Amino acid sequence: MFLGNIKKFLPVILILFILINSVGSVFGAGLLASPPEIKYNLTPSQTVSGQVKVTNIGDETLNVTVNKKRLLMDSIHLLYSDQGIATWINLGVTNFTLTPKASKVIPFTLTAPSKINYSDAMGAMVITGVPLQNSSNLSQTLTIKQGVELVIPIIAGLPGPIVESLQMIQHSTPTVLLSYMPGDFIYQLNNNGTVYANMTGNIEINGLLGKQVVPIQGGVFPGDNYTLTAQWTPGFADFGLYSADTKINYGRYQQNKILQAHDTILVIPIWLILLLIIAAAVWIIRKKEIESPIKIKVERKK
Repeated sequence: MFLGNIKKFLPVILILFILINSVGSVFGAGLLASPPEIKYNLTPSQTVSGQVKVTNIGDETLNVTVNKKRLLMDSIHLLYSDQGIATWINLGVTNFTLTPKASKVIPFTLTAPSKINYSDAMGAMVITGVPLQNSSNLSQTLTIKQGVELVIPIIAGLPGPIVESLQMIQHSTPTVLLSYMPGDFIYQLNNNGTVYANMTGNIEINGLLGKQVVPIQGGVFPGDNYTLTAQWTPGFADFGLYSADTKINYGRYQQNKILQAHDTILVIPIWLILLLIIAAAVWIIRKKEIESPIKIKVERKK
């Protein structure tokens, strides 16, 4: 029996052994950029210049590429766009080779448009480093390349009308939860104002046994969508109908504007399910007159 199991797994073991021996080297890559974030306050048509210093802190020569993007970020997603502030950025260098411990300065300019309709924008310089291909070893070994990517935010504040406006496009909350079953609260938000919206707030969950508060926070730039998420897990003693009242305070500096939502959650405790199962089992046993396979006979001594 033991030899039979060994024979079954022998092909898998041989394949793993061949793969391990075929891996010649695993290359690590590292990049360090300074400054890590750039901020400007601009006027219409104004051009500013800056630079980012990139250093190869790894032990392999890297092929480095630099791209300009508009940064779209929330609690779940990190996305890039070629529109908006990405078109205002001009890069002095877009591709170069960087040896270990060497540095390179990437110059750039940022030009605000003559006509603008919002006051805050977030771009990014995306710097990617990939180890150079080692052609001499490719025919003999399998080489694993590990690259690295740095995102340097470029934040621009521009003059214009300050409009703080955030709308809730849709939201979803759990309708039924069991004890110890986490429930996700998801809010799709859109900033249709002209300035960055800082968001703070909470979800107040009220039930038979009291109140629980789940904090939420985030931030969204003008014209962007934001997925705000939170989670609540009922405990062993929670049961019945619970009201979930969400309050999101937002604003550029002071969060004095409010978004609200109301939902109802049914919490079914585990102990209730166990009681129902036991009750159903007892009812079936009595109805079908099923006798216990174990009989206990008690005799009294005379």
